[in-house]
Amino acid sequence: MTEKHNLGSAYRLKQLVSSDSHIIEPPDLWTKRIDARYRDVAPRVVRIDGSDWWQFDGRRIGSVSGRKKRSGSIALEASTIPSRGAVLTHSTFDQVDPAAYVPSEYVKSNLADGICAAIIRPTQGITNYCINDAGLFGAICRAYNDWIVEFCSENTRMLKAVAMLNNYDPKDAVAELYRARKRGMVGGIISVYPGEEHSYAKPEYEPLWSAAEELGMPLSLHVLTNHNGPYGVPFPEVNYSLRVNAEYWVRMSLADMIFGGVFERHPTLRIESSEHEAAWVPYFLWQMDWTYERRIRQRMQGACIKERPSYYFSRNVWISLIYDDLAIAARHEIGVGKLMWGSDFPHEQSTNPRSLDFVNELLEGVPLAEAQAIVHDNAVKMFGLDIPLLAGLEPQARVSFDKVGNPC
Repeated sequence: MTEKHNLGSAYRLKQLVSSDSHIIEPPDLWTKRIDARYRDVAPRVVRIDGSDWWQFDGRRIGSVSGRKKRSGSIALEASTIPSRGAVLTHSTFDQVDPAAYVPSEYVKSNLADGICAAIIRPTQGITNYCINDAGLFGAICRAYNDWIVEFCSENTRMLKAVAMLNNYDPKDAVAELYRARKRGMVGGIISVYPGEEHSYAKPEYEPLWSAAEELGMPLSLHVLTNHNGPYGVPFPEVNYSLRVNAEYWVRMSLADMIFGGVFERHPTLRIESSEHEAAWVPYFLWQMDWTYERRIRQRMQGACIKERPSYYFSRNVWISLIYDDLAIAARHEIGVGKLMWGSDFPHEQSTNPRSLDFVNELLEGVPLAEAQAIVHDNAVKMFGLDIPLLAGLEPQARVSFDKVGNPC
């Protein structure tokens, strides 16, 4: 923790909304549920050298995670479990915590952890975004979405799913977003970076932005959803250097959206950065504003936007974090009303089963209304949950920068 949080708090948070939770898909999800014509080529679990791996087209694209004993969790003693690497978890499905895939156990584990509502994302579904065959990937999305809706039926007020959307066929993504809304889902996932050729500045996505606006469905840019593999490389090649620079890809997509005028044309579109932490935001905003003022306006270059980039970010972008105490210290620059906390259950780095202790430590010294906004209210507003607000705090203005880059 930073020294900023040694002031003490006169409260203890007891109720959390996790803006970023996950499940572990059953090994036969896609081979059993996908459209029949894709069953032979769908992702499947294969046991190699004693570990279970998700495989597609003869290559590994994911590992089975969500173990009962997690090597990366801050909730457990590091000395008790060996570290297993940057992404590879070397597990078998029988080592996975049943709370990661059995709905009743999921609810029980999260309630015990102080979670009153969880916004649920896939696990293997995330790295499946490297499968850029549009027809196959659309079928992968539909199969997952059908399964997760059934999973959430265990407790529809507490469990809220975000739909996988077919990045490679925007028309299909629009149709699936409408279907997801009718089935009670609260948002959609698109690739954190779809590649330069299909960047989010391109007009091909206009129907998707319009549909998301019309439906009030936020779209999530989640870590690991690159079009060409997690962190932009095939799954087995992921290393720690790539992992610590994960936010590069979300910055590229957000900059493409902002400078490409997406938020100018779609003022009520909501985009979420998920699992990239947030301390990078103030510099990112400063750099975009500086570029806009010095490289676009002063040189009289054409622009798709009328306001500074930070204006659109502050209006249209939300940030989900887990551990980032530096972001908490910079919360007024980022925008208190735009920060959301997530437990990342049941992944390696999850704060479960001591999320309440962790969050109260993370937010030590933060005024109660701001703390309640970050761990509860912002996610309730963002995803339209049927849960009363704790504080009702209005979003605070981010620190702005004048045209020479100095804080105003």
